[in-house]
Amino acid sequence: MKLSAWIILATAALFGGQVPAAAQSDQAVEYRIKQGDTLYDLSKSFFVNEGAIADVMRINRIRNARRLPVGGVLSLPRRLLRYEPQPLRVLTFSGPVTISHSGSKLEPRLGVQVAEGAIVETGARGFISLGGTGNSRLSLPSNSRVRVDGARRYLINDAIDFDIRVLKGRSEIVAPKLKDQERFRVGTPQAVTAVRGTKFRVAYKEAAERSLTEVVEGNVEVVVGEESVAAAAGSGVAANALAIGAAEPLLPAPALVDAGSIQTGEDVTFTVEELGKAEGYRTQLARDAGFVEVIAEQISSDEVVAFDDIADGRLFVRSRAIAESELEGLTEVYSFRRKRLGAAVSVEASPFDDAYKFIWLPEGEGKSYAGFQLWDAKKPDTLLVDEIGVEFQGFYVSNVEPADYRWRVATFQIDEGEVIKVWGPVQEFKVTE
Repeated sequence: MKLSAWIILATAALFGGQVPAAAQSDQAVEYRIKQGDTLYDLSKSFFVNEGAIADVMRINRIRNARRLPVGGVLSLPRRLLRYEPQPLRVLTFSGPVTISHSGSKLEPRLGVQVAEGAIVETGARGFISLGGTGNSRLSLPSNSRVRVDGARRYLINDAIDFDIRVLKGRSEIVAPKLKDQERFRVGTPQAVTAVRGTKFRVAYKEAAERSLTEVVEGNVEVVVGEESVAAAAGSGVAANALAIGAAEPLLPAPALVDAGSIQTGEDVTFTVEELGKAEGYRTQLARDAGFVEVIAEQISSDEVVAFDDIADGRLFVRSRAIAESELEGLTEVYSFRRKRLGAAVSVEASPFDDAYKFIWLPEGEGKSYAGFQLWDAKKPDTLLVDEIGVEFQGFYVSNVEPADYRWRVATFQIDEGEVIKVWGPVQEFKVTE
């Protein structure tokens, strides 16, 4: 028999240090009876139908639906309550993203509503962030899938109730500050995380049927059967359908070497300072410091991480270490500037007997200038040609005596009041008799 793992997120003070039984059930809404209330009146305004009255009477041991004790409390299962939909909305997306609802596909567009029952999936290099009530946010990296099981606000107490199920991959959540009797839950097929104002991540590994919870802010109580494990901010818990691991500290944020340097190369490349206990690293790029608009990510066991096809702009990067348990650690955000700059170079014989043609083709956008240096390999301190600020894309060099030569080309631009200059690699050039 499969057991279910429940991850209850709350402060110890909130539940008196105990995990309430209601947290593992429908968590009925409590309603305080007012003067003049009858179950028939409540049914017209707040119940799904008049047939709910019988259930409410049975649950609350009420004999007369028209005579209710003023000040008494009714326990009302959420399934019996009317509600207004509270759809999520697409904040940003990129790459392959699909949104489906009741067998129909929805075109992912900024602001499009993602209602209860919808399934959201990202493909390779696909990313999406959804926003909800109370500045809540749900972000999915590549190769992830979630289902919106609940997105509603109950009419009887104006309380929100969200339930997101991670079916594949990962999710990153910023939960709202909840009022009494409100819920915001994110779960997997094995685990449910009930939230009260926190930041955390939930992942589900399909092949291993393994649930991962990583807490950035708040506290977590993970329950499997009769077992429970508490996890504070900065720790995580791995669980499957039959067992739960002990809470373990999340690995610290790995440092990125010269993370703020201008990235001018064909690829955007970062070097992660090695963490001894890390099995790998997840490194992400985004257009904003909050990583709502993620544009690329790499998962690598190497310390050098490269991203191709990254457009110019001011961007942000973060990396987190992956532990042996597959829990991912903490992050630190760095800002950097992407400005593609460089040149493709070559040298060839010229139509003139005593000259050679050196040429270069600028890469990147905007008006570029070039610099050119040529020297004898045996006399590297003496430049035979040293030109700067060249506006054309090559020139001839004549009277070149037999020898081994070295040369290189610089490309530079004046951009945003700053001079950006990049020297290309040193090239070899041999002249024989």
